[in-house]
Amino acid sequence: MKQFIFYTAIFLFGSANNALAVEDFLGFQEEDDFAIADNSETTKPVEDKVLSNFLSNRISATAARNIEKAEKVFCYTVDYADPQEQTYTLNGMAIKGSCGELSANGKKLFNDVLWHNAGIFSGTMDNCSIKPKIMLRYIYGPDSTDVLLSYPCPAVTFFNGRDVVTVNAAPGEKLIEQITKTYSSLSESYVSPALLGQMVPNGQILNQAQKEKVRRFGNSENSRKKWEVENKTSDETSTKSPVKSGWNKLK
Repeated sequence: MKQFIFYTAIFLFGSANNALAVEDFLGFQEEDDFAIADNSETTKPVEDKVLSNFLSNRISATAARNIEKAEKVFCYTVDYADPQEQTYTLNGMAIKGSCGELSANGKKLFNDVLWHNAGIFSGTMDNCSIKPKIMLRYIYGPDSTDVLLSYPCPAVTFFNGRDVVTVNAAPGEKLIEQITKTYSSLSESYVSPALLGQMVPNGQILNQAQKEKVRRFGNSENSRKKWEVENKTSDETSTKSPVKSGWNKLK
């Protein structure tokens, strides 16, 4: 499988003094800050600035806004896509699983230890092969920004439309390692939300009825026709003959 190489050429901004230690990160984990949010919970949009100047100066204003004001954040485990396989993809990466919707504490964790922490990024040019691990989708209204975490090549890549920006996260290698391992351990099988009839793109089974559908019909692009037959509306399945006379009727 082919791998690609990102080259980063960025200038260091800020100080490493505000970098949180791995022990602080693990403290979040012990306090259940990795918990998946209740789907009935309404998450208040983040109003405060959460991106360091180091990041906000390097990604587009739209990409930054989506992260700053995210109304929902979904987590996926990803890997390189095999062109021979029929699989769901995100920014060209194969979706291997869903690690759920970030809770308020989960969002705060990323804000504190990554996005607001310039000390974990390096200004030196780096050259290493990206190893896709975790993809976060920050959603604000109809727009979104995707953020890819790579390990053991410690790097963070931001996707917004055609804009793709990668930054070297070598100084934060231990944090990236802990985050990718923790969220990978939360991963469950990804299911197309459209097939489940969900309005939010997290691909998580929410109830027993959805679990039964997946068991009966499978979870692949080839399963779509079976799902569509199951979910036909009463109008589509109606066998009534049309009225053949009268104003504006078929004759």
